[in-house]
Amino acid sequence: MPLNTEFWQQPASGYSIEYAARFDESASSWMNYTFSNDGTGDAKIWTISTWIKMISFPSSDYRSIISAAVNGSTNHVDQVRVLPAATWGYQRQGGIGGALIAQGDYILTTDWNHIVIAVDTNQSTAENRTKLFFNGTQVDNFAEENYGAEDFVTGIGQGRVHGIGKLVQGTFNTTIDAYMAEFIFVDGVQHAPTKFGVASGSNWLPIDPSEQSITFGDNGFWLEFAVADALGTDSSGNSHGWTVNAMGTDHRVTDTPTNPA
Repeated sequence: MPLNTEFWQQPASGYSIEYAARFDESASSWMNYTFSNDGTGDAKIWTISTWIKMISFPSSDYRSIISAAVNGSTNHVDQVRVLPAATWGYQRQGGIGGALIAQGDYILTTDWNHIVIAVDTNQSTAENRTKLFFNGTQVDNFAEENYGAEDFVTGIGQGRVHGIGKLVQGTFNTTIDAYMAEFIFVDGVQHAPTKFGVASGSNWLPIDPSEQSITFGDNGFWLEFAVADALGTDSSGNSHGWTVNAMGTDHRVTDTPTNPA
């Protein structure tokens, strides 16, 4: 299935994101969920969309935005990650399956940024198998450039344990220090960023997911972080409620992409 471009979706956004979640490295804050099967896309076709603002960067190694166990080997983990130099990208199986790491599009502590990772490993053209988007624009400059093998089964989307804000297994499992908002996983469709945001002048703005006719698929979820005492509540209709770890009601914040502090 080719990338779903959805160029029809170009409204002027009046959508407001009310809340975000604070993933606090000092408190080891993170979330986890285990899917029961490989879902609609058979862990080959999926899209991740989230807004993120870093609180601080790791001095070494990396921090996971989302990760998924691939097998029992210690560091065989799929992950979308942030590196010390504010670069970010998607790594497969702890690097065994290659990595696509953006160069020049930096996740910052001063601004909210929107990232999309769109995957379809059924594609015969390598560049179409993994696409990174930063604030609505496709990334074309990479520190590491490996799009993955054709028909590769990713860890993300499999019927395995997943973590948001932490590497779910392995040695580099310190939690991320960041705010995240509107975390969406679509299982079975490789979407363009126009499914989640719209350009308005020089700005990239969020749009209301409930108005985009998103088919989330079996393992899809939408975390709005709106319920203070249940931050992992899923708004997709799939009831994939995530377990929160070391995240109290004070980890729901009002610093958001549409109301930045």
